[in-house]
Amino acid sequence: MLIIGEKLNSSIPSVRQFIKDKDSAAVQDLALRQVAAGADYLDLNTAQGDEVSDMEWLVQTVQEVTDAPICLDSTSALAIKKGLEMVKGDKSRVLVNSVSLENNRLEEVLPLVLEYHCSVIALTLNDSGIPKTAAERIQLTEQLVEILTKKDYDLAKLYVDPLVLPQAISYSNATMFFQCLKEIKQLFNVKTVSGLSNISFNTPKRKIMNRHFLTFCMAYGMDAAILDPMDRKIMTSVITNDFLLGNDRFGKKYLKAYRGGVLED
Repeated sequence: MLIIGEKLNSSIPSVRQFIKDKDSAAVQDLALRQVAAGADYLDLNTAQGDEVSDMEWLVQTVQEVTDAPICLDSTSALAIKKGLEMVKGDKSRVLVNSVSLENNRLEEVLPLVLEYHCSVIALTLNDSGIPKTAAERIQLTEQLVEILTKKDYDLAKLYVDPLVLPQAISYSNATMFFQCLKEIKQLFNVKTVSGLSNISFNTPKRKIMNRHFLTFCMAYGMDAAILDPMDRKIMTSVITNDFLLGNDRFGKKYLKAYRGGVLED
């Protein structure tokens, strides 16, 4: 399971203030703590502010203290372009979040992904919005895969996000998402990803909902998750699920986490 650390997001009021104040120490501390907790990528989102200049500052600030790969999270092609320009070293290590079948993202963001050979998160979304059924989301996935294949994109770098909606809105949202995960893996043999917190919106004890949702997602083959790696209980779920699903040979990672005091009941 690839862990994308979600905490450097300007939608979080404290982080928005860090960015506004250009508080390098606070941002760098948050980056380092996520990496230490197990983040493979650091998601950077500056949507709540002067997105382009904030993205420039945030990428530079984070890379002063860690070489962990960056996930550039924006609907703005200009912000993603600026982030790519600021990334040091191999820009193909960047994960772009995201493209979709919305015209502006196909026309403005996808060319950047192709130019820099980045990994990319692709949303099952078009200009009409998020489809209501699993079948429609599978259809959009097929269209995205066809577009990327025609452009000779390496599908091994593609992460499809079927866009889970809150369980509080409809009791079938989670099961629909699990169906999408299963069929996308079977039909297209590409990776899948989700931001966990959407499932629990407007429900009490959200962290409990997120943890159990993650377990099902991993059982249905999800490859990556955008989550809080500093939440020890959810990281315990990741480590334990990997062991149970046969992804941790001889339980080496599980035992290492146990000996390191990482596992939490």
